[in-house]
Amino acid sequence: MSECQYIGSEQRQWPYTMCGQKNLEGKSYCADHYWVVYKKGSSNLKNNTKAIDAEIAELKRLQELEEIENV
Repeated sequence: MSECQYIGSEQRQWPYTMCGQKNLEGKSYCADHYWVVYKKGSSNLKNNTKAIDAEIAELKRLQELEEIENV
């Protein structure tokens, strides 16, 4: 799947709507929701925040290039 699977805590009834933005390569969430789910700086990330920050920056760069190409 290549779309963000984030649902959000505000959704209480079926059918749930997922974010749908492009997810980070190999992850289930987009750049915005990855830190929401894993709480940046927590032990859930096992000191991998620099690599994830770099991955997020690259994803945003690619999205900007894609938007420019589609104009």
